[in-house]
Amino acid sequence: MTGAFRTYQPTITRPITDDDLQTPEAQLAFALGPAIRWQLWFFFPANADGFGGLAMPCDDLPRRAPADAADSLFTVIDGVAQHTGATELILALERRGGPDPGRLDREWMLAAATAADRAAVRLRAVLISHTRGVREHAPPAPTLPGL
Repeated sequence: MTGAFRTYQPTITRPITDDDLQTPEAQLAFALGPAIRWQLWFFFPANADGFGGLAMPCDDLPRRAPADAADSLFTVIDGVAQHTGATELILALERRGGPDPGRLDREWMLAAATAADRAAVRLRAVLISHTRGVREHAPPAPTLPGL
């Protein structure tokens, strides 16, 4: 995968400040830290319409995305959006290994991007929590370019 990415440091030798955690992506990266086991995370950031935010770990998913992964993820994303007013999503893949997305990661990223688009929720970013820290990647296109 090509494109911009940001690596979050797993350890900071000074106290964490508000400046370190200004974006929802930075907050989630700090909370996740280095990977422990395979799981998918949905993080719906707070918005100006009164939605306070929501983090959802999904640890019962297979490592390889099944053929109906986008449909299953759509059910979850759309349900949250309909009941809470969430309009944006950050996807996090927690798994052992390096920071760059592999084939299995890209399958889940594409399934989540497809599901988010169908639910009219913008996929802001994809975080990969790996063995040494967290790296932010641009989501697969398109993710509701008009929002």
